Amino acid sequence: MNFLMTKRTDEMSPDAFPVAEENPFRGSTSVQLEGFDDTTQVGTGPPRPAIHVRRRINEQLMEQVQRYLNQSGDSSTRGRVLALVGEFGLGKSHLAAQVTDMLRQSTPTPALWVIGQPSLDMRSVFQHRIMSPRDNLEAMADFEQAITDFYADVTAELLEQDDTGRLGAARDEFLRGLRDRRLDPQKIARAFDLDEELIHSHLRRHLRGVTDHRAFATALALLPNKAYQADIWRWLSGEAPAAPLQQRGVTQPIQGIQGVFEAFSVFSLVYGQSDRPYALVLDEVDKIVEWTAQDRALFLNAFEMLVNRYVNQGGLLIFCVRPDLWSSLPASLHERVLPLWLDSWERPATEELIKQHLLRSGRAPSDAPCAPFSDPAVAQIVILSDGVPRQILRICEGAWDQAALGRSPRIDVEAVHEAIRTTHEKRPMSEAARRLERVLAGDQWWHNASPRGLGDLQGPPGAGEPRWIEVTRTAWIVVLPVRSLLTRASVTGIENFLGNARDAAAAQGIEMLVVVNGHACGAMRRQVAEVTGTMPLVLDDPRFDTALRSGVQSLAERLRASQDNTVLEKLSHRLDVLQGQQQTLLERVDSIDHALDNPRVVATHPVAGPSHERVPEPVRAHFREAQEALDRLLEEGEGPRPSLVPVARTAAGRPPRPRLLLVDDSALKSMGAVVLARRLLEAFREAIVRWWEEAGPGGGEAEPSGRDQGELFAICRGFEISMESLPRLDRGGAAPLSGPPAPATGPGERAQDMLAQLADRVLRELGEAFSEGPAPLR
Repeated sequence: MNFLMTKRTDEMSPDAFPVAEENPFRGSTSVQLEGFDDTTQVGTGPPRPAIHVRRRINEQLMEQVQRYLNQSGDSSTRGRVLALVGEFGLGKSHLAAQVTDMLRQSTPTPALWVIGQPSLDMRSVFQHRIMSPRDNLEAMADFEQAITDFYADVTAELLEQDDTGRLGAARDEFLRGLRDRRLDPQKIARAFDLDEELIHSHLRRHLRGVTDHRAFATALALLPNKAYQADIWRWLSGEAPAAPLQQRGVTQPIQGIQGVFEAFSVFSLVYGQSDRPYALVLDEVDKIVEWTAQDRALFLNAFEMLVNRYVNQGGLLIFCVRPDLWSSLPASLHERVLPLWLDSWERPATEELIKQHLLRSGRAPSDAPCAPFSDPAVAQIVILSDGVPRQILRICEGAWDQAALGRSPRIDVEAVHEAIRTTHEKRPMSEAARRLERVLAGDQWWHNASPRGLGDLQGPPGAGEPRWIEVTRTAWIVVLPVRSLLTRASVTGIENFLGNARDAAAAQGIEMLVVVNGHACGAMRRQVAEVTGTMPLVLDDPRFDTALRSGVQSLAERLRASQDNTVLEKLSHRLDVLQGQQQTLLERVDSIDHALDNPRVVATHPVAGPSHERVPEPVRAHFREAQEALDRLLEEGEGPRPSLVPVARTAAGRPPRPRLLLVDDSALKSMGAVVLARRLLEAFREAIVRWWEEAGPGGGEAEPSGRDQGELFAICRGFEISMESLPRLDRGGAAPLSGPPAPATGPGERAQDMLAQLADRVLRELGEAFSEGPAPLR
């Protein structure tokens, strides 16, 4: 197949099929820092030039490094520590590599140590992967010269203390020459027969004060002695100390995190005291997150000591770290370190990155700078990569391969989407379902059994089988696995599925957790979160199991809290009703107190007119009592009696203030109901009188059995339903579920009770009186 593809490609012109060429994005997605500088060209092809897209962060970093290299004067003010802070793939290692190249190319070349990543076996890293002074003749000479300078200072100090006069008149000139580094301190010592052991003793004491480390002070003091130099260089390179060094007190090799960082601190002190620039670049500090708490604490303590030494002794330290670890570092480190934050790339930087890779492969620029990538494809790359350069290059590499397989002359959106699915969807949906089963079963969640009525609900296109988790009998969580690469169509399908499930479940509560089998960019995650109320999870996340358990637990608590809130709302409503009843009772008690304190003469009730006298005898008393109750209610009213007594004086000499009486809508409504009830009572009485006086089939009053008792029932029922349509006369009354009715106490309650029972009494007593039997069934 490769032969056929190659043959067909050769027959086509490059313009017709441009993606048939070598993929220009392959092998460009990561940078590994190396401890050694190697510029030797390997192979016959031309070297691949490094690609640098200039952004603000590049300028800030290079400006800081250049200021360090150019600063002169006191070296103690030159030291600085820079932290490149950013998430995976944003280019921290790339920037660190740029700085490393810049330092190696600067003149004079500073002492430089590069660590690709910290390790628990730091002795191996120090011994085999870091440039030691003996690996570079210039660095070794600088180091020896720094120790010689210390030797000169000690020699000058001893000569200054000499009071034998053997230096003669040239004493001051000798001292000045030693301190100006113009004279060889060993020659001066031999010329004036100074005690060599005395000089080494003073030098050890001096270096012990400088390095704060006995073994390093002993070894460095012996470095000017050629008999010990080879052994000392091997020890400073990580090897075990030789016998002569062990006899002098240097018994252990440089090993462990603490020992290696102490070595760097000593190197910084030696170079700093000699006013020489030096730098340490440390990449992937986040590796320590995987260590035990004890090892991590040991590293951070040693690292903080190293940072302090570099700042105080004029060094340059650059390290790369992710935001989470940076935030957890001690506050003392934050005060000493300048963070440089890397952010996501926008479209112009993305286009420039793609363009430079295309130009490096020898492609001639065209009107479309990113050709053969279409403009919509570039827009999708910007969105789906979240602006992460590493993701941009991986997507471009995969899309190029997809277009080449499909023999397409252009790279379109479909090629980009397929590249993401191929790269990130590493397992089939069936395996994703089994992974969910294992995690959910481990926490004993009942799953894979949908609520009643939702068994036939279709999921979104391309999604896996929903996993249902029962929280309570009326609350469910649905875990929905979906394929890699969320799009707007995917979000719409998820929204429709959740809406249909909630509609079908009616009053049941349903929450959704979406699990993506592959890649989900930040923009699509936010859209899913807006639809479902939860942020989707990615199956390939190393913390997926923990995130899934935490997400399910959080949604379960949310559902339980929602049900609790519903119960609380019902209780709150019930308490409001009880509070209203209590307020009504208190108002009635106040009304009774007011009536007892302010007795009044009840007006004489009007004498019944002719219609009163014609009411049938069995029910005449009932009508009279109802009429009296309504008249009394109309006269006295409900609630406390109004009073226009002026408000008492508030200060001497000031007149009383008038009292304002306000009538609320409920009072007007109640009094209107009383008037309408009187009119209904009058109409009821007239209808009963008219029915009473009607003659039977034989005529006259002697045949009462001829009256139509169905008409009597209709009259009574009409009064009853008419009264029910009016507002209550007692401004409310008992609420449902409040227990058995209490005896009526107020005038409104008494009138309401009489009118409510009047129709039944009239129907029963008139029916029994004229039919000598029970009243007709209602």
